[in-house]
Amino acid sequence: EQEGHSRPLIEQARQHLYRGQCNCAYWHGAFGGLYLPHLRNAVYRELIEAENLLELAAGRAAQWVEVTADDYNFDALAEIRLAGDRLVTWVEPAAGGRMYELDVRSIGHNLLATLCRRPEAYHEKVKVGEHQHGDGTASIHDRVVFKQKDLDQRLQYDRRLRKSLIDHFWEADASLEQVALGQARELGDFADGVYQSKIRRNPGRVQVQLIRQGACDGRALTITKGLTLSAGSDELEIAYLIEGLPADRSLHFGVEFNFAGLPTGIDDRYFHTGNHQRLGQLQMRLDLRELRQLNLCDQWLGIDVGLTWDRPTAVWTFPIETVSQSEGGFELVHQSVVVIPRWEIRGDLQGRWSTVMRLKLDTSLAESRFNESKELSAT
Repeated sequence: EQEGHSRPLIEQARQHLYRGQCNCAYWHGAFGGLYLPHLRNAVYRELIEAENLLELAAGRAAQWVEVTADDYNFDALAEIRLAGDRLVTWVEPAAGGRMYELDVRSIGHNLLATLCRRPEAYHEKVKVGEHQHGDGTASIHDRVVFKQKDLDQRLQYDRRLRKSLIDHFWEADASLEQVALGQARELGDFADGVYQSKIRRNPGRVQVQLIRQGACDGRALTITKGLTLSAGSDELEIAYLIEGLPADRSLHFGVEFNFAGLPTGIDDRYFHTGNHQRLGQLQMRLDLRELRQLNLCDQWLGIDVGLTWDRPTAVWTFPIETVSQSEGGFELVHQSVVVIPRWEIRGDLQGRWSTVMRLKLDTSLAESRFNESKELSAT
């Protein structure tokens, strides 16, 4: 009986899987490809919906949570998956303990469908400029048309994937400009280092602890970061403990987050402080101090991404944009919004420093729209 009840759900999931295999977002060309965020988002939306249907077919409870470890990305190393009825996230202990996917089930959106900036062959044309195009007929792949000015000055490449929970130590005088341009000197070996992992399971609550014994500016330090998810929750609790800190001087520590699928340049996509006091559109470079909360709102998508901290926090924000090729020419394409909470940290009598932050993903606006549309269609 259960199998018969599940069969239609499995067939629906298969259809969403096939849609998620549409090739447009898996290649790179003048008329589509992975550089276009809306194509990546569409693929993830179908794949997340397929997974949602499979969970229904499996007869999951209304609220549930689990944590598992396996080689999910086929790199011969174990990753950790924290999954619940509201959120699913994956963490790579061997790559800086970073969070590399974060699926919001209710809207089928992966907030970490990010893209790092890499050299492309056509960037050589961008560096030369528009004047290089000679006489004759050019194909779409040979045309040199610039949809914005000074694109050659916007070429920039990343050292690592633009994901989240990336741990940085910088020089005390490192600036927002230097970090945004990738020019700030890294003093620690944590951003790309290998973290050991421990999994904890409690009824209705799971946690992964990530631990690295590393170094900062020649001094041995240990970072322990915990990521906790509860059943029925749209919030991740993120706790940090740093040990071995000097008592006689401060270290400049920051945690990098990247959020994808939140377009910039539009008034209904904006930063706010939790009470909807707007701080500007999501492409803004912000240097904020003494914050307890910062939100990124996308009214069109119907999501409000909120970060809160248990202590006053300084925050940097800046956009990640690629110089990409389309049928209309070369243009800037927004890829993600970087949010970096940062602190000047100093050890207590035991050389320790800690903080707790919470990442809440509020989709009530999107869900209310969905319910309204259902009511209208029923009348």
